[in-house]
Amino acid sequence: MKQLILPFEQSPTYDARDFIVSSSNEEAYLWLNCWPNWPHSCLAIYGEGGCGKTHLSSIWQEKSNAQYLRIQDFNTKGLDALFAMHPLFILDDAHLVEKEEKLFHFYNYLMSAKGSLLLLSDTAPAHWGTYLPDLSSRLNAIPAIKIHSPDEDLLTKVIQKLFSDLQLKVDEAVIAFLVKHMERSFESARLWTSALNTFAITQKRSITVPVVRELLTRPDLVGIHQ
Repeated sequence: MKQLILPFEQSPTYDARDFIVSSSNEEAYLWLNCWPNWPHSCLAIYGEGGCGKTHLSSIWQEKSNAQYLRIQDFNTKGLDALFAMHPLFILDDAHLVEKEEKLFHFYNYLMSAKGSLLLLSDTAPAHWGTYLPDLSSRLNAIPAIKIHSPDEDLLTKVIQKLFSDLQLKVDEAVIAFLVKHMERSFESARLWTSALNTFAITQKRSITVPVVRELLTRPDLVGIHQ
C-alpha cells in the first residue's frame, strides 16, 4: 500500500554559507559582493529557473536590507507605496512586468533617490522585447550577468543540497549516477530530487542506483514527462 503524502513542503535554505560558488555563478556572486560600489545603480542577474538567483538575492538582501518584490507586488502596488521605505529593491521575475511605463517611472524614482535595484529574470533585459524606447535604452545600460548551466561538480553539490533540504539521505554513488544520466540543468535537478523523495515516501523504498536507473528509463512513473 502506498503511503499518503501530506501537503507539507520542506523550505529550502538560503543561508550564505550554503551557497555553492562555481564557474557558472562566480561572476554574479562577486558582483553582489561589490555592492554598494557598483558602477551602475542597477544589476540584472538572469538564468534558468532553479539556477540560484533567489539564493543569491537572499544573500544580497541580508547585506543591503533591500525590499524583496515579487512581480505581483510590483504590478499591483503604487510607486508611493513602493518607495515608502529605503530605495533598495530586489525585483523577481522582472521580465513579467505588466506596464512598461510604470517600470520606467520606477527606474527614474530610483535614480533620483540614489537607490539600488537587483533585477532577477530568465533572460537578459536586452531580450525582454521592450517597446518603450526610453525604458529600453535604460535597461540595455544595466550590467547583466548570466548564471550558466552547471558543470558536473556543481550539479552534484546542488543535488546534495536539495536532498538535504528534503531531509532525504542518498548515497554519493546514487547521486553520481543520477548526475551522469539526467539532463544537466538546475530545473532537472529540482524535478528529480523532488520526484525521488516522493517515490521513497510512497513506495517505502530506499533510493539506490538500480531504482534510479529504472526510473530514468520510465520518468513518467514519478511524474516527470520529457
